Amino acid sequence: MSEQSEAAQTYVDAAEDTLSKLPASQAAEYTSNKPSSQRFLTKDKTVHQLLGGGRAADSALWKDKYLSAGTLVGSTAIWFLLEKSGYTFLTLLCNILMFGVVILFVWANVAALLHRNGPPVPQLSLSEDFVISTSSAVRIELNKALGVARDVALGKDFKLFLQVIALLWVVSTVTSWFNFLTCIWIGILLLHVVPFVYDKYEDVIDHHARNAADIANVQYKKLDDAVLSKIPRAPAKQKKVL
Repeated sequence: MSEQSEAAQTYVDAAEDTLSKLPASQAAEYTSNKPSSQRFLTKDKTVHQLLGGGRAADSALWKDKYLSAGTLVGSTAIWFLLEKSGYTFLTLLCNILMFGVVILFVWANVAALLHRNGPPVPQLSLSEDFVISTSSAVRIELNKALGVARDVALGKDFKLFLQVIALLWVVSTVTSWFNFLTCIWIGILLLHVVPFVYDKYEDVIDHHARNAADIANVQYKKLDDAVLSKIPRAPAKQKKVL
């Protein structure tokens, strides 16, 4: 266990040293106290708030170094195991669950024979408040997605249409290079790099992003005046409630 702890600490220190060498003359070490009016990409929230503010956010921002390192090492080990062993995700999951159930079953029966305490299996249940709050949050996000899809389908917002097309093209291109499992692993790696780098170099990134957005808006306005504004648009229909 001590060797694993030392390896994890070495991995964390190496990652911090690499990130600390990135060029950013005006970068701030901690930007959560930055006024919301000065933020560009995150608007009125900090990166930690956008990520949910829980342990997942702490892991992505390396506030809990051991959790972050454990997540990266664990996901990399699972990815390597699935890629090299030929197992599918469901096969590996079923084997792990089967192994765990057998161990708990034998442990419980042996403990009963020896008059010892059984395995510490907690009583798991979902509270009504949790289910209601989760379903409400999912409903809100689905309604937002349906609203965006409707605006794109009716051609009401050509800028949004171009953004959706560009996003779908990028996703289609990237997923054609890798399989689904590798895409998930790359996503986990990016989740532990991009938010951390942005949180540390928010001033510099916001400055360049604001300049890029201004240039893009100027070019889009030229395109809208020359082409898009002349395209007839479908009339808006009454919204249906499912």
